[in-house]
Amino acid sequence: MINLRKYIPEGTRDILFDECTRKNNIENTLRNIYIQMGYKEVNSPTFEFYDVYNLKNQPINQDKMYKLFDNIGRMLVLRPDMTTPIARIAATKIKGRSYPLKLSYTGSIYRMNEALNGKISEITQSGIEILGSNNLRADVEVLITAIRAILNTGLEDFKIEIGQAEFFKSIMEEIDLEDEASEKLRNLIENKNFSEVEYFIEENKEVIGEKSEVLKMLPELFGGKEVIKKAEKLVKGEKAIEALKIVNEVYEIVEKAGFQQYLSIDLGMVQHINYYTGLIYRGYAKGIGDALLSGGRYDNLISQFGCDIPATGLAINVDNLLEALSENKKKSAEDKVEYMVFSSYVEKAYAAAIKLNAEGHSAEVSLFDDLEATKKYCLENKILKIMNIDSGKTINVGEE
Repeated sequence: MINLRKYIPEGTRDILFDECTRKNNIENTLRNIYIQMGYKEVNSPTFEFYDVYNLKNQPINQDKMYKLFDNIGRMLVLRPDMTTPIARIAATKIKGRSYPLKLSYTGSIYRMNEALNGKISEITQSGIEILGSNNLRADVEVLITAIRAILNTGLEDFKIEIGQAEFFKSIMEEIDLEDEASEKLRNLIENKNFSEVEYFIEENKEVIGEKSEVLKMLPELFGGKEVIKKAEKLVKGEKAIEALKIVNEVYEIVEKAGFQQYLSIDLGMVQHINYYTGLIYRGYAKGIGDALLSGGRYDNLISQFGCDIPATGLAINVDNLLEALSENKKKSAEDKVEYMVFSSYVEKAYAAAIKLNAEGHSAEVSLFDDLEATKKYCLENKILKIMNIDSGKTINVGEE
């Protein structure tokens, strides 16, 4: 048997040094924006009972969950998302609180991904949820909070796409397709597989009938507000028109708030349509191939825990945000130590370092007994200044 002592499981990674610092800074930046905007923090256990996730229309496949057993044989899972535990909390620990209730969280989730698909299995999510409001103001609040939070991390080149689960549902309600065929069509549209969508519709044109045109067009219905006008010409049903009206209204409010450049509309976004009950969101950033954030309105989830209240929210993938910031070369000043403090008297060195920290500078104390070893360490670690307490001078490393 191979000894795995020096290895880590597939889908996991070690985060070291500056990258670890940047990730922690990102989490704190997001968290501070949430708190400033009135969100209350919550956290849930790393593992939950399997029953918490054994729900109707659960968007996470059971085979993606890490399962284990407790000491009396009950099945547990490493939490595969943060929203479902919050639904459990909403129906138990905080049931009956004054609504709407704004919650935020940061934590790891665990999903079993294929070893070769490039995705990691331990993902850090930072997110927000608004419970107890079906007002569009809540959906607008979620979007604007996310945009503000991401901008505060230093990332500017990103887009959040808005979709509508009810738009696709309303079309499919008028078509008598088998569940398996409907799911296949949904996947083709979601993946924007234009040729396969057209082929599928041609194969099933007798069943699909007059809805053929709008279904063929769905993968192409993305962009700005003009998408709404295109879609309105393709549908007649009251539900579909109402769904488009909601997308348009939310888009216009966020636009008037000054965040139009970070928004787009994608009516072909049809992910987890049985889970989501209205607006859905997905964000992307330059330089990363996976989603930066995802979420939407899920009015039917919390009722499965015995508390029938509406909800909306989204989660930011912190790992992908970190990657996007690295790709865009947005490294924070905290990554570098400004001063190395050297002294033969350790207590004097710490007093000087503490003083520099209080003045807003990053500084560390040399762990070497001699100045030459300290200089060599600074060169290797790109620390530009040595404050020599013994001589009373500051040395610019590399200039001597």
